[in-house]
Amino acid sequence: MSDSFVAPQAPSSDLAERAIALAERWVAESAEVSVDPAAERLAGVLKDPNGLPFTLGFVDGVMRPESLTAAASNLQRVAPLAPGFLPWYLRAAVRTGGAVAPYLPSPVVPIARRVLREMVGHLIVDARPDKLGPALQQLRESGARLNLNLLGEAVLGEGEALRRLEGIHELVRRDDVDYVSVKVSAIASHLSMWAFDEIVERVVERLRPLYLSAAEDGTFLNLDMEEYRDLDLTMAVFMRVLDDPRLKNLEAGIVLQAYLPDALPALQKLTAWAGERVDAGGARIKVRLVKGANLAMEHVDAVMHDWMPAPYPTKLDTDANYVRCLDEAFRPENTAAVRIGVAGHNLFHIAYAWELARERGVRDDIEVEMLLGMAQGQVQAVARELGHVLLYVPVVRPDEFDVAISYLVRRLEENASSENFLSAAFDLAFDRSMFVRERDRFTASVDRAADRALPVGPRRTQDRTSSDAGVDALTRPAASGGARGADSDPTPDAGGLTAAVLGIARGRDDGSALDIFEGDETQPALPDGRPELFGGEAFVETAVFSSRESSVAAGAPGFRNTADTDPALPANR
Repeated sequence: MSDSFVAPQAPSSDLAERAIALAERWVAESAEVSVDPAAERLAGVLKDPNGLPFTLGFVDGVMRPESLTAAASNLQRVAPLAPGFLPWYLRAAVRTGGAVAPYLPSPVVPIARRVLREMVGHLIVDARPDKLGPALQQLRESGARLNLNLLGEAVLGEGEALRRLEGIHELVRRDDVDYVSVKVSAIASHLSMWAFDEIVERVVERLRPLYLSAAEDGTFLNLDMEEYRDLDLTMAVFMRVLDDPRLKNLEAGIVLQAYLPDALPALQKLTAWAGERVDAGGARIKVRLVKGANLAMEHVDAVMHDWMPAPYPTKLDTDANYVRCLDEAFRPENTAAVRIGVAGHNLFHIAYAWELARERGVRDDIEVEMLLGMAQGQVQAVARELGHVLLYVPVVRPDEFDVAISYLVRRLEENASSENFLSAAFDLAFDRSMFVRERDRFTASVDRAADRALPVGPRRTQDRTSSDAGVDALTRPAASGGARGADSDPTPDAGGLTAAVLGIARGRDDGSALDIFEGDETQPALPDGRPELFGGEAFVETAVFSSRESSVAAGAPGFRNTADTDPALPANR
């Protein structure tokens, strides 16, 4: 699909300037809105040098474990990192709790968990029926529409899958719910891409009753996805379900992630299919365009299998692809069949989408979608301009809070990473340098979107059916995507697996001895640099335990990986 590039329609010369002016006005208006204390506190914590390690360590190490003893041990470990931005009494309580927790885990850990839930409570809604109704009513007072997502990661067994599906059914049947998101990986287990057609049919059979209920109740269903491996599967399921004649008049949605070079060809495929559906008298579909929030796991997956990472290598390319997808989506001939959800918090890209839609006369076909609890002053400013926004509302029961961990981690990383717009959200109105930084990133993305060198189509081109299949065929990078690095060759990365997954180089940090690297073997060294001997010969290790040796040897020979076949690619199935 590398030849799927479609030159962007030339926008008016001042489109970007108008978008910048609109974004600047939204920033000024948002500064007049009172800030939620919890959101301000969390943002301040994440700006602290220890903020992200502390918060992630707390969320993952204290909230997740079932064992109170394990949670207490982790609390003791992260407590010294308590950020200075926390009020003194909270900081003192965290540190005191960390010291006491290993001895009194039963009373201390539940209290610590409750404190953190309060800190991130503005990001998630209680899913218990008696709590959910009032919460939804309060959120709607702002005029926002709500997209509910019952949190949960990929399920491991059918029991959990069916329980999750029933939970989504309950949301769909509620009178006060009219928009629900669902992931294929959350309602079906053991999704093997090797049995692609069988899996598609199984998931369609499972989802069809849900879609029929949605059609009867007037609820909008959005088919979400996170992992690259689920892209083809989710699209196939979406189109197969809606091909059911009983669902001909049901408008439903699907998500595409702009950090995948596959997004534009996928959008074109969905648009062509939706056009045929509309021509046959069916309803339109909606595509929710996001930038993507599963980057860390995509890199881990790529390293474990020695595959090319599926997403773009830079944030600039992701933003540029987002702009390019907006250009494709907002062509009037395409909006006749596909509405677009512009999802994200980057005010410049939202303003660009709004101005582009106005320029092309398709404003009725755009809906801006933003996250609950994130930069709500900016949400209100955008809503005043557009009429309303669609809020993405994660819901979870308190006794299942552990399933919210991954979602929270992604949101926390977005707030903390300087590459992300949200890291500057609270500073844009008061720190001109932050505004200039984001403005320049926006204009760079617009320029990059028009660059034919920006790759389109999958970065992975494995084909196990080719006549020259083998290591070279498996690891060959996409022609338009470049190799693993600008100067790298297609041989497996010897250090990637260890560095990214095992962290084995951190296993020895005392620096007491150097190691000697010879060819493909490692020799532990004594403090004076002489090789350590065993039976009169140099003792050989097959794995790296020294940070120095890891850098010299480029990884651990004992953990070198060999590329395997990616069943997410159609040619390999």
